[in-house]
Amino acid sequence: MRRVVYLIGFLIVLAMAACARSGGARKAAADPFLPGRLAAIGKELVFGTENPKLNEGGRLPIGKGQCPFCHTFLAEQRSDRCPSLIGIESLSRRRPEEPRYEKFIQQYGRTGDPVTGIKPHATTGGEYLIESLYCPNCYVPVGFGVKGSDDMLSPMLVINRDPVGLTDYEMVAVVAYLQSKDGGEDLSKITARADWEHYFGKRLAPPPQNAAPVSKKGPPLALGSDTPAQIVQKMGCFVCHRIPTVPNAKIGSLGPLLVLKSSASRRIRSPEYQKAVSEGRAHATTEREYVIESILHPEAFQVPGFPDDMAKDYNTRFTVEAFDKLVDFLLTLDEETARREGLDRLFEEKEGSLLDRS
Repeated sequence: MRRVVYLIGFLIVLAMAACARSGGARKAAADPFLPGRLAAIGKELVFGTENPKLNEGGRLPIGKGQCPFCHTFLAEQRSDRCPSLIGIESLSRRRPEEPRYEKFIQQYGRTGDPVTGIKPHATTGGEYLIESLYCPNCYVPVGFGVKGSDDMLSPMLVINRDPVGLTDYEMVAVVAYLQSKDGGEDLSKITARADWEHYFGKRLAPPPQNAAPVSKKGPPLALGSDTPAQIVQKMGCFVCHRIPTVPNAKIGSLGPLLVLKSSASRRIRSPEYQKAVSEGRAHATTEREYVIESILHPEAFQVPGFPDDMAKDYNTRFTVEAFDKLVDFLLTLDEETARREGLDRLFEEKEGSLLDRS
């Protein structure tokens, strides 16, 4: 009888230990700051999927963070509007030591960056990555600045603000992914949380318990029920273009100002477009055909001064009604509307400024 009691007691102890281990495992799995969990969330924020693959056009899927629109993550990827992020963890550790970084400290160290107010002060690679997301102007690699700014102003969106609007936790997750992406299963280089806390001098709050999970679906689909502004948001047009009347599309500096009511017919008549026609690449004869072609077949004609960098998968991302709605909307936008909103053409656009600079 005594042996039975001892055996029962021993089994109870084993069960309690197993429960403790199970509870500890569940607690660890639920810890939002685990390096692997942060990196996985960051990856989904960047690509919108756990398993990003290049499409036939050499493009990667686009997540909430919008990063693959402009940055290169794979050597085979077609996207070079902004600095490559291949090997970024190693490169980031060298950035704060560069003489060029000191130039930005001298420029913004006293008054702060005019867009964000942040003063560049990164001391580690992780802090540099944190800083580059919150303050793109705090360091601009040579050759990637806004034209005419002597590479002191960045065309990159501030992605913790509208229209992208990542939270602090999500910003840290993106940095964790960048620190981990070239290291395979080695998570030892993920220091994003500590980097954030040291850089900003405060504790990083965990995500709210009721926060929506990162979407694991593919690129968003524009629907007929969407407004033009919602379609612009879903398709990411705001990343590159300034678009009159769309509140969240005022700072894009990688593509032409979209005033197609004024510019479409002029583009069709241009020698550059007619050359594309003679070569069999372009086929539009009306303003509406030009706008359709520029969205669905952007390789047919590149506006002078801009590379062939526009995504090539828009033919799969609209319902028919939504596509017609966007085309109709773009054909209502003219130069006068842009002037009223203080929007101007970019330095690259040969038509020149819309605004009186005198």
